[in-house]
Amino acid sequence: MEVDFFKDLETEIKEKLKGFGYPIPSFEELRKQHISATEAHLSYKHYDIKNLVLHFLTVTERRIPIKKWNIHISPQLKNRTEIVNLVTMLSKGEDVNPFLSKQVKGQHQNKKTDLLRFEWGIYHIHFEEGGKGDEMLFVYFDGNKAYLLDILLHEKNGAHHITWTNTDLIQILHDNWPHVISHMIFKTDNEEIVSQEERKTMRKKAANTSVTVADGTEYMPIGGGFTSSKHTQKAAINTLRMIRRTEELELIVLNNEHNINSRLLFNESNTNLNVKLELTDGLNLKVINTANKRSFEFDEPY
Repeated sequence: MEVDFFKDLETEIKEKLKGFGYPIPSFEELRKQHISATEAHLSYKHYDIKNLVLHFLTVTERRIPIKKWNIHISPQLKNRTEIVNLVTMLSKGEDVNPFLSKQVKGQHQNKKTDLLRFEWGIYHIHFEEGGKGDEMLFVYFDGNKAYLLDILLHEKNGAHHITWTNTDLIQILHDNWPHVISHMIFKTDNEEIVSQEERKTMRKKAANTSVTVADGTEYMPIGGGFTSSKHTQKAAINTLRMIRRTEELELIVLNNEHNINSRLLFNESNTNLNVKLELTDGLNLKVINTANKRSFEFDEPY
């Protein structure tokens, strides 16, 4: 039996990026983004596919799941009619990803990054498709609930307003739905406050920070944080898991050909066994026989 699950994984990821309508970066383009790459990195057997997986999972982290959301609206948005269209779309389970920043599609994800999303878990959604317009709606998603926080102006060079490091967004969550972020409380009597400028400087240097709200409650990064390369921490961890799981599944199949044959063919004498790796919409890995579409998940997903 011949299998190449890493080639399958590459194909699956490219198909999903294509389905999003996003460009597919080449391995060469991804290598250029790894500024700390050494000969050891480049000689790693799965170096290129690892970079592609990291890119894909980072992009996926920036997208909003398409589902029917239970909407919760903060007092700051009372009587703000601008939100009606987005509220309707979210509650009906329509795709609002076209309203995200066009940088979500960027091939250079550690340059066209969203550190507010990665550090605080808060999305910014434009009111016009293609990421157009200066006003943006800031939303925190949890489970099947969407917490609409506030509308802020796009922060530009020379602007006097603070957007990307505006801790008022965390304050709104704390004031209205503290239970949603209570698991990220570090302590409740903090007196040290990180200024907006300090936070902005630290973000530029790829440093995560805590946030202290008015009553002294200090929160760790509720979005999980980002890495030194400015990719989401969750994507970096799951990249390693996905690479390791792909490697494991390939070895399992090669070392258990007879058992795999019986499990996937079910004694169908006229069916050939052609095994490949498939990446589900839920980002789980499973082995399928392409001839009859039978699948076999060996244990819990990665």
